[in-house]
Amino acid sequence: MPTLSDFQKKLRERNKCKDLAELLVPFLRGNSLGIFDCESKINSDSEIVCFDMSEIKDEFTKLYSSFVILTWIWQKFVLKNKEKRKIIVCDEAWLFLKYQESAEFLVNVARRGRKYNVPLFIGSQFIDEFLSSEERKDNYKYMLNKIFI
Repeated sequence: MPTLSDFQKKLRERNKCKDLAELLVPFLRGNSLGIFDCESKINSDSEIVCFDMSEIKDEFTKLYSSFVILTWIWQKFVLKNKEKRKIIVCDEAWLFLKYQESAEFLVNVARRGRKYNVPLFIGSQFIDEFLSSEERKDNYKYMLNKIFI
């Protein structure tokens, strides 16, 4: 399987893509966010797929990892074999609330999950952050109604 480094190398070879290739450098192996620059050995046919991020201490890296993992789950787990019932569980979901874009991503997963009959369960020690955010109150209310009902 190709890696992110392989993709970045191909972009560098194209004249019009050199700027994009340069943007990917922090995400390559050996750099600060390069933890996903490798081939996957995950079997998405398993009954349960679990990602342990307990060793990741940096909050931003944990958020970035969660985002990448949820995207992978959606593409390789939810959309594959749509007839099979699935559940997505996202612990430490409060991390997504720190930035509007990541919070909207979590809401989007909840909304799109409804279409595929895939509920999103969130776990958080800071549920007040979900309930008290005025600027995104409607989105959280929607998501919480779909999650807790």
